[in-house]
Amino acid sequence: MPGKLWENTRELHHACEAHAVGAAMSSGEPPLTWYVGWLETLRVIHSTIDNHMPRSAHRLNEIEKDLRACGISVSIPDTAIEYANSLKTKLDIDGAAYVLTGAHLMGGEIMRRRLEGYPTEHLVWDDRKETLSYLLELRDRVELTDSAIKCFQALLDSMDEIERDNPCSPQSF
Repeated sequence: MPGKLWENTRELHHACEAHAVGAAMSSGEPPLTWYVGWLETLRVIHSTIDNHMPRSAHRLNEIEKDLRACGISVSIPDTAIEYANSLKTKLDIDGAAYVLTGAHLMGGEIMRRRLEGYPTEHLVWDDRKETLSYLLELRDRVELTDSAIKCFQALLDSMDEIERDNPCSPQSF
């Protein structure tokens, strides 16, 4: 596929940001059930990919801390489980790592500030420099395009489930 990885995935990236769940996260005041649904989506995917990434990029333990701090549980989106179970090849795992590491690392600092009062350990880095180096390596791999697109689509589908299964008016943590 021609172009750079970020260019090839831009449309789905923007679709995730524009989704009601994504927009609620960006506002800094998502309904708690949506936030927990999102953390569950991340937990399921990171439980599959973390052991294939450098230690500095692991997020599973931090996501689990955030989930415990939220104090509620919601159903895990089926699409997140299906997607995590589909991650069989190095390309698939690296595509997911690119999408999630980029989201946590690049947009994460802004999101952490906006989500004041919400648990955001998964957006705090012990070694940001090492993780950024790893992300830059992934970013240059245009062969990850199809895998990254699958990840973005799975996130978008998970957001659809979160919104459908947790109808509510926005309320902050």
